[in-house]
Amino acid sequence: MRLRALAAGIALLVLPGAGSSAKADALRSIAATYYAQAGRIATITGRDTTMDYYQRLLDDADLFSQPSPSDYPAALWQPLLESFADLDTSLATQLIGDSFRPMSSIRGLGETLVRSSKDGTMQPVAVYVPASYSPLRPAPLVVFLHGRSGAESHLLALQFVSDLAERTGTIVVAPYGRGSYDFHGAESDVYDALDEASRSFAVDAHKRYLAGYSMGGFSAFRIAPIRPEDWSAVMCIAGSLLNSRAGQIVTAMPNARFYVLTGAKDAIVPTLYPIVTAIFLRDSGLAVTFYSDPNGTHELYSLRAILSQAWDDMERGIVRLPTGLSGSANLPDNAQ
Repeated sequence: MRLRALAAGIALLVLPGAGSSAKADALRSIAATYYAQAGRIATITGRDTTMDYYQRLLDDADLFSQPSPSDYPAALWQPLLESFADLDTSLATQLIGDSFRPMSSIRGLGETLVRSSKDGTMQPVAVYVPASYSPLRPAPLVVFLHGRSGAESHLLALQFVSDLAERTGTIVVAPYGRGSYDFHGAESDVYDALDEASRSFAVDAHKRYLAGYSMGGFSAFRIAPIRPEDWSAVMCIAGSLLNSRAGQIVTAMPNARFYVLTGAKDAIVPTLYPIVTAIFLRDSGLAVTFYSDPNGTHELYSLRAILSQAWDDMERGIVRLPTGLSGSANLPDNAQ
């Protein structure tokens, strides 16, 4: 009975012309099926995050009844919500059925779970594989870390991220930062996602990049030096290098390239933080490029123009040392 209800809910989500109210009801129905099996699912994915995935379905359902944000195009809002729902429903149904989609089978946008090398649990990873991908031609790979209170599905569901992947022929994988702030406890999950992608696809070993947005931007500077040989470049979007991590970056990653992005109107992470990050990296002799959008805020959508430029530079190996930045490189001690 529960499986029939689940199948009906999924069918309604993908039914052309189904209204927002109907799709919200379908998400809540799927959530109820998930909740009924939460105890068993906790043995698969870990007790700490089991209810996170249940809450995602409810949050997605609520979004269908809300208007588009003022800073996001109304025409793109409904497709974005549908992508949220597709990915989060896929995650839930894989856990309900205890059957996981091989990463290698994904084309376009998809969700899978990867077994943790730390504790054996199954951990979510959102994946985008461009239409141009061929096993005969190794592709660039970006491992993309999401922001605080975000999720891997909501990062890769953004159309302009998929467009970047398509335009540049790049595979993008986004692990979920389970646990506490700053990807603490999820470090191995990031590398498990990288390793699984490298097994599943033909990846260009000289074009593996670690990118992060907001919290993920801070975290990228902590996670990259764990296995520095894995990364050709690191991209920090609306984040910063912290003083406590500076020495390790300089020591462990002297040959990496760094791309630092900020919005001049960012009210969450002061634009001064990315500026001093770029100054520090430049003055330490590292290859860094800095990008600032004069109208950009903390919202990733507002930074899409400079993200496109930085993405292209990163994949082409271009470095534009920031000559117009001056001042002392007083890195922040924390992200607050």
